[in-house]
Amino acid sequence: MPPKRSFDDLTGKTALITGGGRGIGRAVALAYARAGARVAICARTEAELAETRGEIEAAGGNAVAIPCDVSQPAQVERMVRQALEEFGRIDVLVNNAGISGPEGPLANVAIEDWDAVLHVNLRGAFLCARAVLPHMMERRQGSIINVSSWLGRDSTTGWGPYGVSKWGLEGLTRYLATEVRSYRIRVNSVSPGFVATRLTKYRGADPDSVVDLFIYLASDASRGITGRALDVERWRFQVRQ
Repeated sequence: MPPKRSFDDLTGKTALITGGGRGIGRAVALAYARAGARVAICARTEAELAETRGEIEAAGGNAVAIPCDVSQPAQVERMVRQALEEFGRIDVLVNNAGISGPEGPLANVAIEDWDAVLHVNLRGAFLCARAVLPHMMERRQGSIINVSSWLGRDSTTGWGPYGVSKWGLEGLTRYLATEVRSYRIRVNSVSPGFVATRLTKYRGADPDSVVDLFIYLASDASRGITGRALDVERWRFQVRQ
């Protein structure tokens, strides 16, 4: 087994990961558990949550699975409360839950479809951060990682609601980073690239291939890094230099 890098040890930390039942969220949850963190995972699909939790526990990790729709304030508050009751602390929040929404020109998007995408992808991240931040501010430490996309930093045709939600998430990242910097809480966004998830119809890179940056941002090695829009491939290149 290769020696651990300085940011591979998350022993003693607790992470809350939304959209943790499959895809990137599941991969990050498993990676955090392997690195020693206790993990609270949430999603709307209980069967997927149970499967992820079972895999973590079978490997000797510690996890709790909490069904939650992140667009609903009462459910988010309950989720955070349950995670704190279970583990006593939340050191890391990974805002990963997201939906792709409709494809096609913005002029043809139904209002209810627009609202659904913004409610999960942007409102959900805001609600989760809002619920976790009082605890982090009291402890004067924490890391919030918002899962973004290159579509939140550029544009293309046919993905308007999703892209706009990610542009908003980038703005949320920067505003939160500025507001909580004095509490030693860091807030960053990650663009994982083209990864094989339901959103990409399971085309692209294996979700396990993008977890290193998430581990780094959860670790003490990333202290001082905040308000950044980070890209997995670019970060890998910098690490190799």
